[in-house]
Amino acid sequence: IVLGKMDEEIAKENGSEGTTGEGERGIPQFWVVALSQMPVTCELITEQDVDCLGYLEDITCTDYENGEGFKLEFHFASNDYFENSVLTKSYDVPNFLLADEPILKNVEGCEIQWKPGKCLTFVEVTKQQRGKGKNAGQTRTITKKERTESFFHFFTPPKMPSLESMDEQEATRLEAAFDQDYDVAQAFRSHIVPKAVMWFAGDAMEKEMEAAMEGMEWPPGVTAPPSGEENPECKQS
Repeated sequence: IVLGKMDEEIAKENGSEGTTGEGERGIPQFWVVALSQMPVTCELITEQDVDCLGYLEDITCTDYENGEGFKLEFHFASNDYFENSVLTKSYDVPNFLLADEPILKNVEGCEIQWKPGKCLTFVEVTKQQRGKGKNAGQTRTITKKERTESFFHFFTPPKMPSLESMDEQEATRLEAAFDQDYDVAQAFRSHIVPKAVMWFAGDAMEKEMEAAMEGMEWPPGVTAPPSGEENPECKQS
């Protein structure tokens, strides 16, 4: 349905003539809308990413057979931004099936083959640089790459550094970066991929909150509010 493979069948059931092949098929911007409903992924998407993500056709997640990690695959239609048809992100987690804090052994992304002038993660900036020493008074034009905010940085994970060359401040920064990256990956694996339609429709967050409320242990004498009703303590007077 998302890709439009059932458009003609649905149209016939509704008594219309079906699609001609020239108009939009399926559900346009399906994944963009779904990702925008999930707070963890929404904050990664910029205005410049939206058009490119419109070519996203499917997201799949495959757990490793040995139970020590998983792989995310993002399938794209042919587009004006990059050559890849699939972007991947893999996580090696030896204790993946245990309830303990995940131990990341390795995280592997992929290289995005950007088309000329279409890169969303870096922009080329031209600057004038004044010479020094013997070249004082002279200027030259240099071109530098500057990082821009983009969802597509997700496919370039933080690098595993050498523990010997890392100080405490750097270790703390990297730990936070890996934690955030893994949170995004788990958002895809556990929430968005299995419940994509609900996230697109905007129902998923409410359903997950209801499930969390049902699983809560309430203090003696306190009754959980009925499903679908607001907690009395949260009501505005």
